[in-house]
Amino acid sequence: MLNDFQKSLIEIVDLLNQYDLDAIICTEEEGRFIIRINEYMSDPGFGYDNAVLGSFIDEDERVMFIGMLRIPRHLRKSGIGTDIMNCVMEFVNRNHFFIYLDACNDSEPFWKKFGFAPMFYNFNHFRIMGYSADQWDIFWEWEDFKRTKVYQTFLADETEVYSY
Repeated sequence: MLNDFQKSLIEIVDLLNQYDLDAIICTEEEGRFIIRINEYMSDPGFGYDNAVLGSFIDEDERVMFIGMLRIPRHLRKSGIGTDIMNCVMEFVNRNHFFIYLDACNDSEPFWKKFGFAPMFYNFNHFRIMGYSADQWDIFWEWEDFKRTKVYQTFLADETEVYSY
């Protein structure tokens, strides 16, 4: 399944490269992928870097977390974010995944276009949103997600440690 997701990431890289962004896929560790480009961006709440998409995937639990989707300012409102998410959602729906993300600023309407539902605010005051390819209860599944390696490794604060 990771190979299938990597094919989706390659599609995203090809899309970004149509805009001369020299995109590359960086595998931080198993299940954690970041697409980086040749342009650095600075936005409130984010570090100054060149990451466009940050994702964490657990193929055994069929869950993904999008930690970031950021488009260079001069390309915002061009449809490139929608095209990127279409690639991600095709994978998610084809493989029956749950997907969670933390929405910031005024991005909630963007995510709702793809069927994401607001859940709650996390400890960093980001809105957690969720989506189920099979239309299962994202609130119920969130509790299971908090026990996964993805959540425990990348997302849990020091007060939320579960054994899995």
